Amino acid sequence: MSNKYGKVLLLMGGWSREREISLISGKSVLNSLKKSNIDVEVLDLSRNNLDEINNYKPDRVFNILHGTGGEDGFIQEYLESLSVPYTGSDSLSSKICMDKRTTKDILKKNNLPTPKYINIEKNFDVDLLCENLGLPLVIKPSSEGSSIGVYIAEEKGEIELYIKEVWKITPNVIAEKYVEGLEYTVGILNNRALPVIKLIPPGKFYDFNAKYKSSETQYICPSGLSNDLELKLQEHAKKCFKILGAKGWGRLDIMLDKENNPWIIELNTIPGMTNHSLVPMAAKQAGIDFDSLVLEVLDTSFE
Repeated sequence: MSNKYGKVLLLMGGWSREREISLISGKSVLNSLKKSNIDVEVLDLSRNNLDEINNYKPDRVFNILHGTGGEDGFIQEYLESLSVPYTGSDSLSSKICMDKRTTKDILKKNNLPTPKYINIEKNFDVDLLCENLGLPLVIKPSSEGSSIGVYIAEEKGEIELYIKEVWKITPNVIAEKYVEGLEYTVGILNNRALPVIKLIPPGKFYDFNAKYKSSETQYICPSGLSNDLELKLQEHAKKCFKILGAKGWGRLDIMLDKENNPWIIELNTIPGMTNHSLVPMAAKQAGIDFDSLVLEVLDTSFE
């Protein structure tokens, strides 16, 4: 057993809409930690067993919870109250990054490019949305991950329909200017940017199906970008990470428009660790195998 880390508690599952993805990520991480002879125990977290965390008396926590409860500052705040170190970003940064409105406002204030958005109120005006954002436009939750509830409205008549669909899962909805271009993602690991991945989804965009179910999604790494453009995206990612107060590891999603201008879409503070996941893919391109990656993520608990 490795004494450096002490007893590690792996938190997985949770109660968000991304629970199943967290369980898959967690299984991969658990197998890897065991392979590295880490003293690890696992807890499938729920709202009803939070107090069990303290019963394990862990020296540190590996947090692989995705979405609400695990990525929004809730579990981070709880662990901070127990003085238990954990992987990834702290409670404040997690709250910021989970809320796309707050994230965008901070990025805009710091002159980092992100698509214009409008918060959807109950008395929203479709004409005003079209006038300000144009068509097509994006309708999505302000605080969900894995592209859950994201729609692209091509026509004016679709906007109200999509807003009502997203309202079924959350009252917090935004409309965002659509960026026509190519999708890229940049992983961050212990203050360094990993190789950029170009995403070619089978549908309109890199949605939940493209991320976790489709075998047709293409992942291009090396990205095929020029060295200068690759470096530009990596620098954007590192700057964004710093400005939002993120720590340890994460992944920035970026659109590159037809003029090669980057637009920051969001920062994921606990990316997936499944066989479709992007951070392991980028790490592999950088010469970091999965087991080494898992240990590097665990190292973020020392920050």
